[in-house]
Amino acid sequence: MQLRPPTPAIDAPDRDFVALERWDNSNLSAMCYIPASMSNVLQKQHEEHQTARQIMDNLEEMFGEQTIQAKTDAIKGLMNCRQKVGTPIKEHMMKVMAYLSEAQTNGAEIDSATQLVMVFQTLSKDFDLFQASYNLNRKEMSLTELMKELQAFENIFKGSGSKAEANVAEPNSPAPNPKRNKEKGKNKGKKPAVDAPATKKSTKTKKRKVDPKKVKCFHYGKKGHFKKDC
Repeated sequence: MQLRPPTPAIDAPDRDFVALERWDNSNLSAMCYIPASMSNVLQKQHEEHQTARQIMDNLEEMFGEQTIQAKTDAIKGLMNCRQKVGTPIKEHMMKVMAYLSEAQTNGAEIDSATQLVMVFQTLSKDFDLFQASYNLNRKEMSLTELMKELQAFENIFKGSGSKAEANVAEPNSPAPNPKRNKEKGKNKGKKPAVDAPATKKSTKTKKRKVDPKKVKCFHYGKKGHFKKDC
């Protein structure tokens, strides 16, 4: 805010009085808004100041070095920030955008093109193809739009990677045998063969041969005499 212009002379042009009145109105508004955003301690320290410019100069003396240090820390954190493998792009972008916001809040002036370049330097190698496409097209976009496009690229990259892994055969898995599969198809539905039970040995006793000379006749009681001889 500029210093208060001097009070014009009585015979000064009307535009000088209009300019002074405009400055007084702007200063009055600033004197209302600036203390309202301060803590009670800071308000007490700035009660004697008559203009908003005096308040701003005093705040610059009090917190100027802290602001410069905060800006330096934010830019340093952004330059050292690198996306780790497996970190979602959204989580990484939120961290990068926080660094940029902190730096700009503390006085850093970074145009949109430079912001995009700084963001690309923090990405992992998984996004090299995306960066190459951007360098060819040179499309203007905000950080929010960039984050959305990076998320879309990340989803495509993950999908293609999972399909590729599914198509790779395991090295220890045996190759399928077409003949074995064919035999299995033929025997499908058939009951497995059951061995026939072992036959039991015959329990019948064999007839023993009898010597006729040793057999006694029923009627005479003589050996070797039979009914036909009676």
